[in-house]
Amino acid sequence: MTAERWQWWRDQTPALEKRAYVNTGFTGLLSNDVAQAMQRRIDFELAEGWTTKAVMEEGRETRERLTQLFAQIFGADAHEVALTTSTSLGVSSVIAALEMSEGDRLLTSSVEHGAGAVPLYHSRMVNKTEVEFLPVSANDSHGEIAERFVSAIDERTKVVGLSEISFSTGQLLPIKPIVEAAHRVGAIVVIDGAQTGGHIPIDVRESGVDAYAIPAQKWLCGPRGIGALYVSPEALPRLQPVLVDMSYADEWDLEGTFSPKQDVAGKFQFSAVPPILAAGTVAAIEQYFESGPQAIWDRVRELTEIAERRFEQIDGVTIGSAQSDQSRSGLFCFRAEGIPSTDLPAYLQAEHDVVCRAVRQEDVVRLSLHAFNNEADIERVAQGVEQALREGGVPAID
Repeated sequence: MTAERWQWWRDQTPALEKRAYVNTGFTGLLSNDVAQAMQRRIDFELAEGWTTKAVMEEGRETRERLTQLFAQIFGADAHEVALTTSTSLGVSSVIAALEMSEGDRLLTSSVEHGAGAVPLYHSRMVNKTEVEFLPVSANDSHGEIAERFVSAIDERTKVVGLSEISFSTGQLLPIKPIVEAAHRVGAIVVIDGAQTGGHIPIDVRESGVDAYAIPAQKWLCGPRGIGALYVSPEALPRLQPVLVDMSYADEWDLEGTFSPKQDVAGKFQFSAVPPILAAGTVAAIEQYFESGPQAIWDRVRELTEIAERRFEQIDGVTIGSAQSDQSRSGLFCFRAEGIPSTDLPAYLQAEHDVVCRAVRQEDVVRLSLHAFNNEADIERVAQGVEQALREGGVPAID
């Protein structure tokens, strides 16, 4: 994809007119197209009324279209995908749906987000399972990480829960060999895709994962409150949802007849998918595919390499994200000597119109470099960091 497409995306994103927004990994930016799609739905509901035939039919068609688009992102079929409200809900729903016993082992990494870790802890509390965090650092090779997990997986392992891209180190993890090892002992692999949907091309058939959850509001740059969950055909019969609504029923009446859905991911879906958010997410995913998944992945890694070269020139800065070609992503992390990482983002936003975040777990400042970002955004951050270092720190900012 040419530079013209990235410039088009910038031009269609009003928030980029004012500042360097490098925080997509927290929440992405809405483009005009996405906002207008939601506004059209609002106007339609205002003019016609929510339960008129035309409005309800359009809502159903939009929901079906959205499911198909999420399936396309996963490389899956539509019946293998459920619409959710978030990555967290998707991950938690699958882990809670798996029957577990005391002593079962749940494996994960030391670079996970709470959205993936807390459901495992909940299982430990409820089922008396064992949760183990295998150490991972930013510069570990894929071979080292894979071997660590393969060696740890045994007959007691029930679940391996991982982020395909770590939120704290920015590294792409080697999913496929871990999946293969897990399947040899009957364990399932659940992927927290908070940092992958819209960021990296996903292929659930190639990786063989059992469940994969992504959100709309991060790298897809859609509205908050929508996500998707993929569940493999092989895993579906083993999973019984804990929370359900009418979407769970294949057939029911008020005389005792009931049969649940079993072989579709829709058994994890709740009926109330907000049509306004669905309309915006359809526009966001269409924007993603028009931009090109591989082109976006290539561009964000190119920007990260540019950031690496620029920040390596700054005395007092240490890079904290993965720098190898096999692990690098659009997440770039660094530390500035003598300045708490938790203080630097507020200073950069107040003094330099830069929006980024800190990751306390790794004591780093994280830049999420999407395809619409550019070298000028990186330079603005670098100059702000250089000024903070020259001044010996940053002032307290409310």
